[in-house]
Amino acid sequence: MKRYFFPMLCVLSLVIFAGGCIDDLVPVDDETTQPELSAYEFETFLTNSYDGDTFIPTHTFYLSRNGSTRVVSIIENETVIDIIPLEDLSTSQNDPVTNIVVLGGLANQTNATQEVFTDLSIMDEASDINYTISDDVISGQKHVFITFEEPITGFVAYTMSTPPGQDFIYITTPPSVVRFVLPEGYTTGNSLIGKVKPSPDEVYYDEMGRENLVWTNEVTTSSFLSMLGNFSPEDEEDIEPVPKLITAKFYTENAPRDLSIAVGILGLIALLVYSRYRHEKKRLENIRKNIEDQVTVPKKKGKD
Repeated sequence: MKRYFFPMLCVLSLVIFAGGCIDDLVPVDDETTQPELSAYEFETFLTNSYDGDTFIPTHTFYLSRNGSTRVVSIIENETVIDIIPLEDLSTSQNDPVTNIVVLGGLANQTNATQEVFTDLSIMDEASDINYTISDDVISGQKHVFITFEEPITGFVAYTMSTPPGQDFIYITTPPSVVRFVLPEGYTTGNSLIGKVKPSPDEVYYDEMGRENLVWTNEVTTSSFLSMLGNFSPEDEEDIEPVPKLITAKFYTENAPRDLSIAVGILGLIALLVYSRYRHEKKRLENIRKNIEDQVTVPKKKGKD
């Protein structure tokens, strides 16, 4: 038996080596998933996106209840897009950012004009621009970075994984224009059910009947600096933008009416229960009073 051990070991090693070589010879499908342009709306939304000759980054969030939010950003001369994903137990197993689509060009070859953005918005193929995706934890918060080899100008769209439901939170760094597009048939603003904070600068309905909420988030001089009296406009470039939190709770347009009906029904039931309680209490008090009267009335004495 021992004399066969060494030949068998050699044969086994040869099989394993050959198997590895065969695996190397088998073609591997390295084809990456192509970006899906049809998932996004590349609208040339540039309301309040220009401060004189300065372009302000504009971000549109198409909200949904299914655990994902489609984001379309219009940027100028940007190298890195910083994304703060919303995570909980339901999203821990999902990729925080997927289906990245870029419609744009190198910043030194692309002007940030409405005409250029309009031409980019009707492109039928994604631009051939290289980027990398990385993540990091900063101050306990996860960040995802889309980094381009060179600064670009144009549209950058991606799908962000979010907890399912009717709440959305976004941390924005000014200066920027932020727009939330609510799902069709949904609204917000009711103080009892939920609303957005801070209040949007503009609210309107688009062609599809969806409610749009817009915030213009400028870098402004703080009142504290103004009180010091030694602040000059030249110092504005040195101001560190302060992140701002936007929260939104959205619900169906019938929700306030349904809530009013439910409250009315509950109020009516409560009134009926209270009336029944008062009636029973009064009846029991009458019974108790009759019994007490019978006990306290003295019996008449008979004749001797």
